[in-house]
Amino acid sequence: MAVSTNQRSIAIGSGAAILARLLEHARTPLYWNGYALIVSSGASSALGMVFWIVAARAYSAEAVGLNSAMIAAMMFLAGVSQFNLMSALIRFIPAAGRHTARFVLSTYLVSIVTAVFASIIFLGGLDVWAPRLAVLRSSPVFMVWFTLAAAVWCVQVLQDSVLTGLRQATWVPVSNILYAGLKVVLVVGLATVLPRYGVFAAWTGALVILIPTTAVIFWRLIPAHARMSPPDAERLDPMQVIRYVPADYLGSLAWLGVTTLLPILVASVVGLAETAYFYVAWGIAFALCDVGDNMGYSLVVEGANNPKSLRTTSRRVLVHTTGIVLGLALLVIVAAPYVLLVFGQTYAAEATTLLQLLALAAVPHTVNALYVSVARVQRRTGAVVAVLGTLCVLVLGMSYLLLGTYGITGVGIAWLFGHTSIAVVLLLTRFIPFWRADAASEPGRLV
Repeated sequence: MAVSTNQRSIAIGSGAAILARLLEHARTPLYWNGYALIVSSGASSALGMVFWIVAARAYSAEAVGLNSAMIAAMMFLAGVSQFNLMSALIRFIPAAGRHTARFVLSTYLVSIVTAVFASIIFLGGLDVWAPRLAVLRSSPVFMVWFTLAAAVWCVQVLQDSVLTGLRQATWVPVSNILYAGLKVVLVVGLATVLPRYGVFAAWTGALVILIPTTAVIFWRLIPAHARMSPPDAERLDPMQVIRYVPADYLGSLAWLGVTTLLPILVASVVGLAETAYFYVAWGIAFALCDVGDNMGYSLVVEGANNPKSLRTTSRRVLVHTTGIVLGLALLVIVAAPYVLLVFGQTYAAEATTLLQLLALAAVPHTVNALYVSVARVQRRTGAVVAVLGTLCVLVLGMSYLLLGTYGITGVGIAWLFGHTSIAVVLLLTRFIPFWRADAASEPGRLV
């Protein structure tokens, strides 16, 4: 009996030690903020899948394809218009102190004004670059609706970065889950009222959730961040931001192009129904890419606060995150035909292979995303442009060539090849030498 009690005590002690280590790991800001962003992406993706399941069941494939192309176009214009200030917010908010509110408001204003002008130009040239979306110019209501949606989406994009830079990433899943949930409610309610445009209406109408979140940011979180800043903190230098943004923006344009132009490319080459099949698989698989991206954002915040630990931190994060993504990718690859069957038999028949290829590509994407994050900490924006620009050219070029032969599966081949080839080069020529460098040279350079 004594032995049994002793063994039980040892087991309890071991369990308590493991739990203590897990809690210590989770409380580390690097992981805590990263996990909060991952939870946000995961929950949003799950609700997003519900959204597209409802859309696939309640709307025709052509309507889903048209609306997904409209959403992609709106997101592209918003992405262009925010100048990748989301990266600047994550990078510079940690040291902005009492100037944070002015800095954030400036990024909002610049993005919104640019989005309005970009939308006007886009709508004026629809016959040239997106004739299948000519409906957006069919009435003043559509034109104003699309323009306002692009402007407000800029705030949606920037808001998550504001929360992350403030080390308040736990608010991100709250905001995004409310938004995703409201989208689902609206897409159901609008199916009979707007059978052709209800998907786009639900996607953009749910953006009203930004109002309370913005209030929390400016009335509570930013003032608290300013109070915690030391009184002798360095003033935020606008020139640092100005020098950082242009090159990083070029890299973000490449990433934006490769992620938001693919649905439009599919619609132009193979049609609207195929775009619907593509967009569903794309939405599911892209959630895996978000894992690497979100851990990368957290790495940028912590690296900006403590650049001397960047070498060891980046190695730890890459190993840890790659393991998570690999496990999730294998799960998606096995479950792909069954998951897509929920959308309908045609979706499963047309998009299973595509989803499996996109899921597998999330593993090398993690390497590329974390390399970009380390380069941003070191303000090496030229490296960001090189990686994301190369990826954009490879994926869009190969997709265009392969769509005619392999259909939407060709996009999956291009996505996997582009990410894998770049990741291999980065691991062998950048990451490994960076990690092996003399520790005395911290913080080191990821050359």
